[in-house]
Amino acid sequence: MIKKLLFIALVIVSIGTACKKVDVNFGSVFLDNSNTQISLVDTFKAQLSTVYIDSFATNGLGAGLTGAYVDPVFGKVQALSYLEVAPPSYTDIYANTTYDSLTLILRLNKTYYGDTTKSLHIDVNRLLEKIVPPNEGYNLYNTDNFNIYPTAIGSKDIVVSPFRMDSIAIRLDDNLGKLIMAKLQNKIDQDVQNSAYFIQFFNGLKISSPSNSPLVIGFTDSVIMRLSYKKHDVYTNNMQTDFILGQKSHQFNNITIDRTGTLLKNLNSVNYEIYSNQTNNMALLQSITGSMVKIRFPTLRDVFRIPNFAKILRAELVIRPVRGSYNFYQLPPQLRLSQTTQTNQLGVDISTLNSSGTLTSQLGNLVIDQLYGDNTFYSYDITGYVKGLLSSVIYDNNGLLLVPPSPAIANQLNRMLVGDANNSNSLSRIQLLVYYVTVQ
Repeated sequence: MIKKLLFIALVIVSIGTACKKVDVNFGSVFLDNSNTQISLVDTFKAQLSTVYIDSFATNGLGAGLTGAYVDPVFGKVQALSYLEVAPPSYTDIYANTTYDSLTLILRLNKTYYGDTTKSLHIDVNRLLEKIVPPNEGYNLYNTDNFNIYPTAIGSKDIVVSPFRMDSIAIRLDDNLGKLIMAKLQNKIDQDVQNSAYFIQFFNGLKISSPSNSPLVIGFTDSVIMRLSYKKHDVYTNNMQTDFILGQKSHQFNNITIDRTGTLLKNLNSVNYEIYSNQTNNMALLQSITGSMVKIRFPTLRDVFRIPNFAKILRAELVIRPVRGSYNFYQLPPQLRLSQTTQTNQLGVDISTLNSSGTLTSQLGNLVIDQLYGDNTFYSYDITGYVKGLLSSVIYDNNGLLLVPPSPAIANQLNRMLVGDANNSNSLSRIQLLVYYVTVQ
């Protein structure tokens, strides 16, 4: 449906059966005369697909994850975290001391996914080997694992209230605590003198939860392993020594997903792309479990068939999450549009000029209709991208990937279902609005 509009600064556009007032200010690019008109076409259908991302770096992002839950659309998700701890600067203050306790403190970052009314079991295991990035590289990936001692050195069952609790304290094995205390009391034991020696003695920790857990929680990388002890002098004083996070680039999350029985059951490294007509006219986004939304515009060149077409003025992409899909599951607060290739590698973001005149990535300007949910959407100005496609000599199979910005792309479980042009709910359909000029 093509709608012709008078060439004025304020344009009233009627889309479908709903009337919506749209403010359009294109400046004085064309003369205001009877031969020039601005028109809007909204029938260029975007082609949607869900693409598979095999592995991605999760280290050094400032957040750990532990837990599991079952998502009815994406499948069974399980997350666990690996990290190192380092000793404080050594000072000879441990004479006349006795051991009290060893505790791991996880500071919650208020992110979670799942049922917070049920108890979460958390295990802490000591690593059998040092955390070393594969292939002599820097990054650690969602697929990486390291061997552990099979017996947990600490466990806890807890009902997590992310917005009322600041931290979780897990009591660790007293035998380990007494061993570390003895090393601190021994002035010549180098294992606790600096991080390099300590990592040889204590490789690190794995923080995990069973695969049947009810939720996944997030915690900051401000992890503390606290040794509490008593100092005996004229009076007995309660003291503590904190072992903090070691090398930040060695803290990472392992993420696994079992898509059995879901719309994405066939999405894998062999079948790495599924078109939306195979998934109930939706594309599915949850980057941390390896699924991203790809958008193409295969019919865009039909604009040249419009009689008296002269020029594109503006192109706006409006992405509407499928209604009812985000009542319980949280939408990503920000989403970038990244140009990509047929191999689905992230490229240059679709950007815009900010108030200071600097190019910045567009993040969707999410609007949430809290009352009815009818008008929840992300919007992007893709004028430059569309003009580039139209000026290209040939049409390729490239497109745009819809992904969260870093570090959310690798440490947040927010997800979204995007309806294509044939989705049964007209309020859940992606839409490309193209404003163009015709000359009579």
